[in-house]
This record gives sequence, C-alpha cells and structure tokens, in this order.
Amino acid sequence: METQADARASFRKALADTRGYEPDSLARRPGFITSVERFIKKPRRDIRSLPRSIKKSRPQGVAEVSRRMAEGSTSAVEQTRLALEVIESRQAELNAFAHLASPKELLDQAEALDREREAGRIRSPLHGVPVSIKDVIHVRGMPTASGSRVMEGYMPQDDATAVRKLREAGAIITGKTHTHEFALGVTTSQSRNPWDITRDPGGSSGGSAISVATGMSLLGLGTDTRASIRVPASLCGIVGYKPTFGLVSTDGVVTLSWSMDHVGLQGRSCEDVAIMMNVLQGLDPRDPASLDLDLLGLADDDYTEYLFRDVTGLRVGLVVDALEDTDAETLQAFNSSVDALRSLGVEVTETGTPSADDFRLATSLGLIVSRVEAAAFHTSFPDAGPLYTRPVFEQLDEAAQVTGVDYINAQRFRGEFQERMLAHLDGFDALIMPTTRVTAPKLEESDQYLIILSQNCIPWSFIGFPVLSVPSGLTSSGLPVGAQLVASPFNDGMILALASALESVTEDLRP
Repeated sequence: METQADARASFRKALADTRGYEPDSLARRPGFITSVERFIKKPRRDIRSLPRSIKKSRPQGVAEVSRRMAEGSTSAVEQTRLALEVIESRQAELNAFAHLASPKELLDQAEALDREREAGRIRSPLHGVPVSIKDVIHVRGMPTASGSRVMEGYMPQDDATAVRKLREAGAIITGKTHTHEFALGVTTSQSRNPWDITRDPGGSSGGSAISVATGMSLLGLGTDTRASIRVPASLCGIVGYKPTFGLVSTDGVVTLSWSMDHVGLQGRSCEDVAIMMNVLQGLDPRDPASLDLDLLGLADDDYTEYLFRDVTGLRVGLVVDALEDTDAETLQAFNSSVDALRSLGVEVTETGTPSADDFRLATSLGLIVSRVEAAAFHTSFPDAGPLYTRPVFEQLDEAAQVTGVDYINAQRFRGEFQERMLAHLDGFDALIMPTTRVTAPKLEESDQYLIILSQNCIPWSFIGFPVLSVPSGLTSSGLPVGAQLVASPFNDGMILALASALESVTEDLRP
C-alpha cells in the first residue's frame, strides 16, 4: 500500500501512468473542451413520472425538523441548543470543528429567526437549521485556515456564494469544520471517527461528516475534488452528494483544482441533501464554471420531487472491477444494498465498465490534473514552503515540475473517459459500487489506505458526473459502509430516486 510518506513516489507513478497513456485517436481533445450541450441533450428518464412510493423521512432529519417548527413543537432556538449540547459533550473527543461561533451569537440568530417565523416569514425549509461549513469555504467573520499553517489567521471579507445562499435561506452557520490540509487528501487525521474514536473519519470533508453524524449540525457543506465528500460520508454513516459539475457555485472556495472542484452536500438522508440542493443550485456570475440552467433549457429543479418514487424497472449496472480488493465485511454490507435494490424491482446487471485500468488511470491522471492545478494556485504562497506538511509540500513540488504536454495528455484521457462513460450509461439508469473498499482505518494506519479509500470515488469527480454515497449497513464490528450511485450529467434526480428507495428499506444509522 502507498502511504503519505511516499508522496513523491506516488506522484511519479501517476506521472508514469500519464506518459504511458496512448490517446484513442490523434484527434482526441482534452476533457475541458467538451461541450456541456452534449450532456444536456442526452435523453434522460423522467423521474417525476414514476409513481410515488411510501415517504419515509429520517428521524431528526431536516424535513421532520422543518415540519415540527411549522407546527410549533420545536424552534430554531431549541435546535441550536441541541446542536450546542452535542458540541459541548463531543467536540473535545472528536475534534470536528476548527472554529466555532460563540453560543450567544448562534442563539441570538436563532431567536431572530424564530421571531421571523412568528411574524409569518419562513425563508425555506432550512429556516433555523444548524449547518457546519468545511474550513476551505469562506464564511464572513470566521477564519479560513484550510487545515494549514500557510493560511493561519486569514479572515475572508465575504461569504462564499454557497454560504450566502444558506444564510439567505435561514440556515444557522455553527462553525468551520476540520479538513485535510488544503483538502489534498482523503483523511482528517486531527479528528476522530464518531463510530470508533481510534479510527479516521475520512476526508477531506471529515469534520463536517462528524458534525452531521453526531447531531452537531443537521447539514454539512463541504467540497469534493477527488473523493472528499463521499469517503467521509461512507466512513461516518451519512449521505454524501456531489452534484453534476457546474450546478453549485465554487466561488469562495480555496482552490484545489479549478476543473475538478465541486461543492458537496452532507446530511442524514437523501431528503436532507435534496432540500439543501434546492437552495444551493444556480448560476453565479462569480464562478465561470457555474451553469445558467434556463439558458441551457433546464429550469431550476425541485430536487425533493425525485425522492420516494417507485423504482421498479430501473436498470443499474453493478461495476465488477470496483469490487476488487474490497474487504469481506464491506462487501457483505454492500451486497445487502444490491439485494435491497433487487427487492424493489430494480434490474441489477454486472458490468465490466469502468474497468480496473479505467480506475487506475482515472486515479493517476486525475492526480496529475488536480495537483498541477493546485500547484498553480499555490504560487500565491511563494515563501510558505516550510509551513506545509511534508506530504502536501512534496505533492505540490512534484506537480510544479510536470510539463504542459503531460498535463494535456492527462486531460485527453479525461475527455475519452468522459465520452465512454456517457455512452456506457445509455444502457443503464445508474451504476452502483462500494463507496470505499474498506471501512474506516485505524488512525495510525490511515496513510496506508489512501488509494483504496478513494479509488471508487475519483473517476466521477474527474469527469464531473453526479454521484451519491448512501449508507448500506454496518459490519459485524459496528462500522458503517457506503454504497455509491453514479448517473450521467444532469441526471442527479436518478441517483436521488434510487438512494431514497434504498433508504426506505434500510435502517437509520446513528453512532
């Protein structure tokens, strides 16, 4: 297994894979030249036309809390106090937060939101809901350190666009959650897994996953460039959703990779992230990659409309090579999700695409793309070398020496892979695989699992497809396992429909 200590060797192996890649044709263009219009015009099943199934909201989920607020059986103040109680009792042990807002400030906000509700103004279902924010996303009045001494003490002047939208929707921002340094990894070693404090919570959005799993917040806002929303979601037993690239603005996010960064959503349930997505979606002039859905012929979606549908007859591809090297207990829990889908009438068929080579190349060439773009961003900190941790410094140093030819050839594979996966999904409504091939590793061993934790996740951020990790059960030792669903671009509703159907026949997990 490769470790953080092997950062240079790992990067050089990825570079060798890049140089060994032969484009499928002389005319192959880089992935960033791909027209969004091709994705928009791809035929998609009308999920809203499927019959309704039994609605099953998760206890203490956003929908239930919003309903109880409407009927007066709870309030923003009560929900904030509950979150603060959990923070007070578990923060010292789990270390989810890098920065917390003052309790008085949070309760004052909650009281003001309750007064608005009493006056008849309800901003959204997030009105009075506590939300945590990953510490690479700017929040006005809170420091952004990105888990690094390089940015220690930095105070942003403005909210990130996603944070501003949450505030406008009435969400209460509880604080900034821990991340791997600059989100350049799939662990959050300064924090602890709420299911077993001797284990890593995953990363890089590990702190926000802890906060959601424990009730320190009802929702978490994070980022996903390679695997950073879904790995911690899987290891902490929550839902992690990475939307189609361009649907949610990345303005105000500390850049890892301009062409791969996504803002991601974490919640207790699919309904939670769907409600949150309704608030976050939309064109942002401050993010050139964000999409004008009206111009593209796609009106703003109500993502909750995709939930609780009868999924009988949908076709899902079980990706066989994503099961390679999966540990036995993870595989057993994952297989229960596959069986559950079949019990719901879903047609599940094994598929050899993507192949083991696809996973390997997406991992390696995606590393080249993301780290070269990161190295370009980090030229903004020219004298900060000694302030980085060694593995991060070595990654950036190696990336700074990559030639333009190697970067473009990695992008050419990206274009080819994107095109093949788009065609492959003509035969399926979605693909399914384990989110991670192992459960949460021991803290002292976590750097040995960097590739195997992220390998099933990386391809989908690399090509911008929508993907969601949903809990699929527990191992015999009581550790959560996630199942990952992938669909074609702008077919986010399909994975929400399938994942919410799975939730309807599985237990709610809570550490």
